[in-house]
Amino acid sequence: MLGCFSSISVANAEPRYSKGDWLFGLNAAKVFTNETLDSISAGGAPIPGSGIDISDDTTLSFDVSYFLNSSLALNFFGGFPANANLTGTGSLGGMTVGETKYGPAILSLQYHFSTNSSVSPYFGAGIARILFLEEQGDALADFDLKDAWAPALQVGMRYQMSDNWFANADIRYTPFETDISGTLGGAPVRGKVSVDPTILNIGVAYRF
Repeated sequence: MLGCFSSISVANAEPRYSKGDWLFGLNAAKVFTNETLDSISAGGAPIPGSGIDISDDTTLSFDVSYFLNSSLALNFFGGFPANANLTGTGSLGGMTVGETKYGPAILSLQYHFSTNSSVSPYFGAGIARILFLEEQGDALADFDLKDAWAPALQVGMRYQMSDNWFANADIRYTPFETDISGTLGGAPVRGKVSVDPTILNIGVAYRF
């Protein structure tokens, strides 16, 4: 992908953005997760051979960029929380652990390439706060997931459709760990889950 960026980036291209520009984007977002149950115990005793599956979801996202100059922009990303169903695997197979709504709030610094075409690539890096909302236990009573901090990486491309309208596509990656807790038959359950979510966004943006 970096090779693609370098092939369309032109050193003497006219800047597409100016200092003080605001860009607001609205996207359809697909959230893909890859998760690992690092540890889990019930009543203090480890549960061997256990795993967990977190469902993917589709939602809406938005982002707002403020350009510090023609190439650098501060970007805030959020959206409607995605739904996730947590289901046990391995020795926990068939157990519906619970469900939650969750999503990242991301603040990034982006670098935008200048090109002589209508397509302009960019990448970004920053920090995310992963927020869990409305946890509802099924097999677990008092089901809870702890909010978490995460690094955030992004790569994307915009296509300029008119002076101020752009089509946008990007991928964001925000790996994090969270603590899971609850009770099972009165016994306290504690665990730690590593999640590698990838968010694919496709939408439009408007420049003010």
